[in-house]
This record gives sequence, structure tokens and C-alpha cells, in this order.
Amino acid sequence: MKLIIRRSAILFIFSLLLLTGLVLFLGNYINNASTWVQHSSNRHLYTDGKLNTTGNIYDRSGRLLLEMIEGNINFHEDTTIRTAVMHATGDLNDNVATGALVAFRDRLSGWNFFNGVYEFDDMNTSGNDITLNLDAQLCATAYRELAGHKGAVGIYNYETGEIICMVSTPSFDPAHPGNIPFDDPRHEGVYINRLLSSVYVPGSIFKLVTTAAAIDHIPHVKEKVYKCEGKIQIGEDIVSCLTPCGEVTLEQALATSCNTTFAQISLELGSKTLQDYANAAGFNSTMHVDGIQTGMGRVDLSDAEGANLAWAGIGQYTNTANPLNFMAFMGAIANGGVRVPPSLLSDEGSFASLIRPLIKKERIIPPKTAEKLGRMMRNNVTSTYGEWNFKGLELCAKTGTAEVGEGKLPHAWFAGYLDREDYPLAFVVIVENSGSGLRVAAPIAANILRAAVN
Repeated sequence: MKLIIRRSAILFIFSLLLLTGLVLFLGNYINNASTWVQHSSNRHLYTDGKLNTTGNIYDRSGRLLLEMIEGNINFHEDTTIRTAVMHATGDLNDNVATGALVAFRDRLSGWNFFNGVYEFDDMNTSGNDITLNLDAQLCATAYRELAGHKGAVGIYNYETGEIICMVSTPSFDPAHPGNIPFDDPRHEGVYINRLLSSVYVPGSIFKLVTTAAAIDHIPHVKEKVYKCEGKIQIGEDIVSCLTPCGEVTLEQALATSCNTTFAQISLELGSKTLQDYANAAGFNSTMHVDGIQTGMGRVDLSDAEGANLAWAGIGQYTNTANPLNFMAFMGAIANGGVRVPPSLLSDEGSFASLIRPLIKKERIIPPKTAEKLGRMMRNNVTSTYGEWNFKGLELCAKTGTAEVGEGKLPHAWFAGYLDREDYPLAFVVIVENSGSGLRVAAPIAANILRAAVN
């Protein structure tokens, strides 16, 4: 009897170990199977270290951006187009982590959770091809408009989440990369997708966050009048404007980007309220664009008071912003306070395309606050930026000129959206060390948005 009990116990232990091993294996398989399959030692996918089975990459209009034939990658025939979308398609040596060749390798190789990379023709009629939401011609326009400056352009449909334009510069021709010297400042950060991965001092575009907080927390702020004499002393520091603005309302202060007014408003709001609104706007968190993690803008006001808090409310201090996250914030304002995360991969015609916006929608601004912000951004254009510069676009926007240190030109920002039902587009333009947002980034945005509409 004792022998039977001992044998039963041993059998039970072995069964338990087997079950534990199976659970651990399944857990690892679920989490890592795709990575295992994509390893370069897999001879089914690789020959001499090169991926030999993959699909084609198309833009939203069906333009072939990249194809692979017998292990050889062919890019679009137009040099400007393939250079403009290089950070979206990827490069020959997989140096661009956000490129489809790296980020969406499992889809391109035909990876299937149940079948691995083995395809059944009668079950997978679409092959391994993927379609991006990008418009390649629009990306080429954006690349030309940046004209060699370092920076980024993003445009997306704030109702569906489709990114139709994503350009980062500097870039290079992926078909003929040549030698890219790392010590050449012209190529600094060439493998980085600045729209998705970089962070910058936001400057005055951050005043939209401060304005949202003021609308909700300062009583009768719409009628309140602030006095700007060109500068204001806070402790031992001085916050100044280019010129005295005189007596201004909040709406007028946003249009003229009055630093002293926003310094006063920031002190009136306090660090906790401003921090809460920065967090809601997407700072201190990342987004995931079809699995690609974006850079994280930072606003830390835990120790900010006095002049530091004033500078933070203006968009300086230690504040940083990720361009794509801020573009999504612009989309939320346009969308009545609801943010739809941007997406690169097209699911057009699939069930996923119907449920994606419903699942991922998130309210980050109260509806009335978003409506008031939108009217103020429209006033920025009609009263200060010049409606004639953006004729036909029905533009709502905010400029930013972000100071980045003595001896350096500021970063130029322009962000906003089109107040048009037929073109629900939000956008962001950042041009590094180039000067004024209104003089540099705004004309670039205008030309690209006209191309998008036309």
C-alpha cells in the first residue's frame, strides 16, 4: 500500500512539473513566438542574413513603396518619395526602428499565431502585403517643404486616426544610402523618426494646455482683463514679451502669445492644476502607434513655483513635448475633447476598421472647453496670423517659438487642425533651430495642408 502511495506521489509530482512546464512554455510562446520566428537564424525566412520572404508595402492610394523579390528589396522609383517615407518603410540595414521592415516584420513575413509563417493560399488571399495610411505624394511635398531643415511633419484624420503624412528629416535615399558619416551634423539623428520618437521644448504651443486649465478653473476668465507692460518681475526673474501688449483678455493673449499674461495665469492656477492638465494632454505618457512606442514629453511641476511655474505655463522651464502626441492633442480639441490615437497601418474594409476608433477613443478635455479652445485657435488665425495666408483651410492653430539656449535659434512650431467636415485633419510641424513659428513653420504647414486638401 505504501509503495502504491509513493508511486502515486511521484507520478503526481511529475505530472505537476509537466503541467508547469507546459504553462511556462505557452506563456513564453504567446509573448515571444513572433520574435523567435523573426530571428535571423530561421532559414525559412532568411538567406545569408537577409529576409527572403516578405510582402509588399503600399500607400493609401495603392502606390508600391517597397517590394521584395528573391531577397532583394526594391523601393519606389521616385527618389523624393522613397526618401520622404524612409522612416515609415525602413532601410536596407534595419537601422530605422520605426520602419515597417522592423516594426511590422511579423506581418510582412506572414506570421500567424496558429500557423507560424506557413501560409495556406486558400485562407490568406491577401498574402503578406501591408498598406500604410500614408499618402506618399503628400509626404514628398512635406519633405520638399522642410527644405533640408531638421524637423518633422505629421498630419492625421482626427476622426479615424489615419496618419496620412509622416515625414522626419534628415532622411536619406534608402535605395542608395551610400556612406552616412555619424560625425556629420547634417546627418545627426538620421535614423530617428522625429515625429514618433523625439521630444522638444514646446514653447508657446503649450499655452493651449494652460488656456484649457484657465477656462475650467479661473472664474469669469473670458471677461477678465490682464495688463502687459512688456515684462513682469517674479521674484528675482523677469518674464518678458517682445512688445508690451497692453490690456488683453485671455483670447487676445493667446492670439498674441503674451508671455506676461500666461505667467500670471500660471501662478493663479497653481502647479497641481497645471500638472493635471498637462498629464491629460498626453505629457508624461507615451502612445503606441500600431505597437510602435512614441517618445514621452515631460512636464514635471512637483517643485515648480514662482518664476519656474510661470515659465512652465509659457512652455519653457523643463517642459518637453513629443510631436505626435501633441498632434493627437490637437485632434482631441477638434474632436470635441475626444482623442483618437493615430495609426499607420490601414485596416480599410476589415472589421477592425469599424471597431478601432470606438475602442480607443478617450476623452481628455471637457466638450465645452474643447469648443472654446477651438474658437480661440480660430481667432489666432483670423486676428493675428492672417487668414489670407491660409485661405480656404478654415484653420485653427497655435504657433510656438521655443527657446533652446543662448547662441541657438529657437525651434519653430505650428500645430492645429482644419475646421472642415470634409477634411477632419489635425497637424503638427516642428523645425529645429530655425526661428519664429509664424515665419518658418506656419508657411510650411500651409503649403502641405493645401496639398492635402487639393
